[in-house]
Amino acid sequence: MKAYVLKEPGVLELINTEARKPDTGEVQIKTRACGICGTDFHAYNGKHLAVKYPVIPGHELSGVITSIGKGVKSFMPGDRVVVDPNITCGQCEYCKGGKENFCENIKTVGINYPGGYGEYVTVPEKVVYKIPDTMSFEAAAIVEPVACIIHAFDNTHVPLGGSAIISGTGFIGLAFLQILKGMGYYPVYTMDTNPTRNLLAKKYGSDKIYTCIDDLMESDIIGKANVVVEATGSNSILSKTIDMASPSGKIFAFSVYPPGEKIEIESNKIYSKEISIFGDFVNPYTMRKAINMISSGLIDYSGMEDPVIKINDIGNLFQSGQKNFIKPLIYYE
Repeated sequence: MKAYVLKEPGVLELINTEARKPDTGEVQIKTRACGICGTDFHAYNGKHLAVKYPVIPGHELSGVITSIGKGVKSFMPGDRVVVDPNITCGQCEYCKGGKENFCENIKTVGINYPGGYGEYVTVPEKVVYKIPDTMSFEAAAIVEPVACIIHAFDNTHVPLGGSAIISGTGFIGLAFLQILKGMGYYPVYTMDTNPTRNLLAKKYGSDKIYTCIDDLMESDIIGKANVVVEATGSNSILSKTIDMASPSGKIFAFSVYPPGEKIEIESNKIYSKEISIFGDFVNPYTMRKAINMISSGLIDYSGMEDPVIKINDIGNLFQSGQKNFIKPLIYYE
């Protein structure tokens, strides 16, 4: 099979290698679509602490099962599936305590386990989910990031209705926008400097769009947003979210922030406004919910899949340094 291997930071090479046959309890999948995530760029730039080089990246993948190992009962060759990239041990205290995302022995497809930048992937059957015949492989490739967003909602018990601010309208921000609008949020203000993203934010229901954080901070929603989503990865913007939030407001810090960096906030406002600030780490127990949410049409993926590329062109995308896109997608014939 063809596969792109990230040998070390900045070195992504196309190789020919053997597709691994499934062992007991495993399935082999022919990759049909794979999303390119911000995490992949962090890995490429040497800024992801969990990456073990060399690795075949790609953790947002869908495809067709081509063969199964001994003991596999839930799947057959030909099944259309999506992969949860987080392979947990099921035995450590975190797994036994219902916190599998903090598994002490976790392996992550595309991070320290071969992923979807290869034409075939072999994984345990426990991380594989069937997708409806009506769901395209491209749409299935966004199941994992949507599952991460659902985990944020599961953790925080966000109520129906209210007002919200979303800083950053890449894929994550736009998905949050559609979910919050579906939950009856009004108004929802968004902020991004990218014109293409802002057009999509308008399409998906943003009630007011800002292109500058300073202008947003002067708007009438500041101090009144029940939910604030920070999806830019900017610590300077994260530090402002406490002023954006209403009393008893909820803040989602939904980005991979640079390790070691710190922010300054007025700590008294956490106390006096009863602010809750939430992190969100991967997607335990939410893959099926994400499949259902996308299948229902709540999340419209049209317009986000730019660019759509083939496996031979992956290296060019990373080497170009281009970041002016929503959700790049690798499509396999």
